[in-house]
Amino acid sequence: MATIVKMPKLGTTMSEGIITKWLKNEGDLVEKGEAYVEIQTDKVNIEDEAETSGVIRKILAKEGDLVKVGKPIAIIASAHEDLKDIESLISEHVYDKDDLQVQVITKDLSLKQEEQVEGENLKIKASPAAKRVAREHNIDLSEVTPTGPNGRIVEQDVVSYINENRIKISPVAAKIAKEQHIDLNAIKKSPGERIMKEDILKDKDETREIAVKDTIPVTGMRKIIAEKMAYSKRVAPHIYLSLEVDMTETINLRQKLQAEIQEYYGTKLSYNDFFIKISAIALKQHPIINSTFTEEEIILKKNINIGLAIALDDGLIVPVIKDADKKGLGTISKETTALIQKARDKKLLPDDYKGGSFTITNLGMYDIEKFEAVINQPETAILAIGKIIKKPVIIDDEIVIRPMMNLTLSCDHRVIDGAVGAKFLQNIKRILEEPMKMLL
Repeated sequence: MATIVKMPKLGTTMSEGIITKWLKNEGDLVEKGEAYVEIQTDKVNIEDEAETSGVIRKILAKEGDLVKVGKPIAIIASAHEDLKDIESLISEHVYDKDDLQVQVITKDLSLKQEEQVEGENLKIKASPAAKRVAREHNIDLSEVTPTGPNGRIVEQDVVSYINENRIKISPVAAKIAKEQHIDLNAIKKSPGERIMKEDILKDKDETREIAVKDTIPVTGMRKIIAEKMAYSKRVAPHIYLSLEVDMTETINLRQKLQAEIQEYYGTKLSYNDFFIKISAIALKQHPIINSTFTEEEIILKKNINIGLAIALDDGLIVPVIKDADKKGLGTISKETTALIQKARDKKLLPDDYKGGSFTITNLGMYDIEKFEAVINQPETAILAIGKIIKKPVIIDDEIVIRPMMNLTLSCDHRVIDGAVGAKFLQNIKRILEEPMKMLL
């Protein structure tokens, strides 16, 4: 029996995915549980596994296509099974107006009166969905090639017709437009009127400016980041609290522990490992920071799960160290190293970045001394960490040079008052300046 393979929901926030790579081609055999396609979700690339065995009879979404969750991407069936009925079913039901992610200029197919469209369409076998799309895009169904059963026009036929039509343009005008990088959509012409050489030359300067600007589609990870950051600033009134920390003792302790951590855990102890552990200790002492706000209540989370913001070429991802308060520096270092590598290899699983209750973000390696981060909803705070810089400070009325670092805490003021956030930040400062307190 044929199986319609749909875009899977690979994460709680995933609403659409990009087909990045087909691991199987049409005609290839796939076994149940075998990876057959690589999908870019809102956060990572994940290989999806087949839920049934069979032959990849038809690929419905090309590499690079953006597909909504639940929409068909392929058909798996036996080698000789008739797919006519199932292909017709897909054409009838999987496309709607919002799925037409194309911007096209069609030929002038308008009729003088809407009744004429209906009158001509009555002579043509077409599905209701096909008629609806034709009416919305002012398409004459008599010019659409049917692929449905018994010569019937299905909705996908109309969609394909829209995509295949191009602007009317003379060969000379087309050549000039190509050489000069002219955007033909910017040429103003009456419907159905052919674009000529004179039109290209007339609008050359204006259209050139439009055409040479590169664009990057806002999809996948970038789209989710944009939505989440805008949402956070919109719903959560941010307050920012900053202080400086003398990192002398933390630097010394890191140097002392480095060899043993590498020997027993096989990883290099980083400053982020200290920040994760110390933040977890402070969160245990200030549980209101480890919370989520709703309109009805503030939820205090039982688990202290620290997210670490990791920069990738195409965005940002926040894998989570679960129960960080219950783990030692060595375990945290090992888990953090593994998560960072998985993130860079785009091999993170949904469970790797779910359940965070507090986030730290460190831009010190980029020479950033101080910055304010946007809260990672539905959390209520995020800690921004700057670069360690040697600078003169006054200690016991003497000027000395110390390695100083800036910490900035962004708080959701609906939950965290300034004094509460300040005490939490002070606690982190005290432990960083006397890191042996981690043992208490």
